[in-house]
Amino acid sequence: MLFVRNGLDGTSIRDIAGEAGYSNPALFKHFAGKDDLARYLFLNCYRQLIYKLFDGINYNAPFSENLALLVGRATAFIDESMDAFLFVQDNLRHFWPQVGSELREQSLIGQLRRLLEAGRQQGEVASDVAMELQLSVLSGTLAQFGRLLYFREIKGSASASSVSLLLLMQRMLRK
Repeated sequence: MLFVRNGLDGTSIRDIAGEAGYSNPALFKHFAGKDDLARYLFLNCYRQLIYKLFDGINYNAPFSENLALLVGRATAFIDESMDAFLFVQDNLRHFWPQVGSELREQSLIGQLRRLLEAGRQQGEVASDVAMELQLSVLSGTLAQFGRLLYFREIKGSASASSVSLLLLMQRMLRK
């Protein structure tokens, strides 16, 4: 994806049209401009990420099972759609103010908070550490993990590191 490789500012509508095989006027039929197209892509990528990570999570199940499921889904998503994953991570600050209330209610942080709260209630997650720090551990570790894979600082697929990533998160969150 051009936005991941070149950033929002470094990508022109002409670049997008050329990559997609369309003319500039054809893109302007559907989008008011580059920012409108980028917002559309962001919203679709964000919805896809939330769905892939959290659909079917049973918050009454043991936290360790849910965390393993989350890590497995996250690494699979990165392997399948690294550009979408990085685009969301790198542009969240820019597009979040434009996200509607329906999507805000399903936010990545909100879903992770719900997961951690369930883990605390089950006694699997330390309750003497600020929730915000634990949220940072989960969301930040996943985001940085994706970047390290993108820059090939971690060799192989995301899924190949799934077990190690899970162990790391368990150690950072446990009592």
